[in-house]
Amino acid sequence: MAVMRSANIPEDAVLLDEMEATKHAWEFVTNWETPSDTWALRYGPGILGGVNAVSGLIINRHYRTKLKLGQYGFLASAIPISIMPGVLTPLFHRFLVSTNMLLMKDGACPMCYELRSIAIQCGLGIAYPMVLGPLSGLMFAHRYGTARIPDLREGPKVVLQFVRKLTRPFTATLTFLAVAQVVASSVITYYEMKNNITLKRKVMEIEKMYEEDLARNQ
Repeated sequence: MAVMRSANIPEDAVLLDEMEATKHAWEFVTNWETPSDTWALRYGPGILGGVNAVSGLIINRHYRTKLKLGQYGFLASAIPISIMPGVLTPLFHRFLVSTNMLLMKDGACPMCYELRSIAIQCGLGIAYPMVLGPLSGLMFAHRYGTARIPDLREGPKVVLQFVRKLTRPFTATLTFLAVAQVVASSVITYYEMKNNITLKRKVMEIEKMYEEDLARNQ
């Protein structure tokens, strides 16, 4: 049974609210017998989460290295900067992109899905770590005295100039990470759309064969 949004409701249709429709759609994807038809929908969000976890790890390592932190506060900084994006990215992507795609929300707009996926990916994989990375690094450097940092009482301008100085050598790597995020999210979302189209086409073929068999047996 396929999930469809329609203004014209057939007499034998089973009405579902959005939560039930979402649950049914994902069960349908998970139980589909051909993995190649659903791999992007099933594993794509997890892949994107892994990409963002690595991105957060690289950003965190840069600032920790510049501030000579060693192992001081490594876990306390790795959890919010690397692990959290790795966990939140699949959740946000699945809820805001993949589920909307399966339920054909937002007018089934391919560009909308792509842009939303890129925004989630870059937001959690670049912007979020780039805020927490230097902040946590400065906090731990101040606590453990591993590097000379400006006094916060000197004003935000001085601190921002210091962070900009730390970030400058990282510009090329940061650009590469941003491009990688855009490419990864675009490719995964593209294949999710292909998976969705393939599923709907095959379901329609199965339903057509079933109706033909039923008509022959009557």
